[in-house]
Amino acid sequence: MNLPPWATTGVGSLPFTDVTAAVDHVLTAYDIPFCPQLPRLEGDMISEWLGADPGRCGWSPARDRERPRAWDALLARLARTPAAHGVVKLQVTGPATLACALQRAGGTLSRREALALAHELSTWLAANAGGQVRALAERGYEALLIVDEPALHVFGTEDVDAAWDPLRAVAPAWGLHLCGPVPWGVVAAARPDVFSFDLSLAPVDAEAVRALLASGTRIMWGVVQPHRAENGRDGAARLEAAVAATGATGARSLLSASCGSGRVSVRREQEIAAALHECAAAAIS
Repeated sequence: MNLPPWATTGVGSLPFTDVTAAVDHVLTAYDIPFCPQLPRLEGDMISEWLGADPGRCGWSPARDRERPRAWDALLARLARTPAAHGVVKLQVTGPATLACALQRAGGTLSRREALALAHELSTWLAANAGGQVRALAERGYEALLIVDEPALHVFGTEDVDAAWDPLRAVAPAWGLHLCGPVPWGVVAAARPDVFSFDLSLAPVDAEAVRALLASGTRIMWGVVQPHRAENGRDGAARLEAAVAATGATGARSLLSASCGSGRVSVRREQEIAAALHECAAAAIS
């Protein structure tokens, strides 16, 4: 991926209810555009994929889903206004997180059964995401596929790495996003092309980040919390401390909010995008 230093992007969810406005926003407010997830139209990150509250639904490998609401509008907009750096980000709810939701709804599964379910879900997710990756490639774009696993610490990390194999296989670059506690050993074993996490949760594990950077992983620093009244100065201070501890450079770094903005206002989302550009400018200077 040929990206500018400290390139900005979003985690995925946005508060828009107007699909066209959401697509215009991701292509003008961020360095790396992404296919918007619109929870006010599609439901939260679980129901977006499973179709309803997991306590009231079932799942099978035969089940399919439509593309995100914004997908066709995104492709049409890219045809008119190409993405500047040739990269478009996609994101899926991770198989461990979906398996955790179904496990809680359906009763206790053994660890082996839970991992098997996560792998089945991953295969299904990969089939959906693979179509999007191919569509972007046909238009000259490289896809960055981010797997969002907020429930990983609940599902458990033992042997979970293999569940991501189908998703690794369908995109030229893949990544993990964790907005909860980070199991650094699991992330190191997974060796994602991009690792995204909430920098505000705790002091960064500098040794682990240095090892990831040395292995070729880019860090997507979640520098601004959407649900708090934080601005570019807050994010820049957080980033400065992390860079001092890890030695990270802009060439191996991306900037984002700590999580999606689907539950805040459109105005706040616009503030977040502007704050990330302020952070990037501060880091470059």
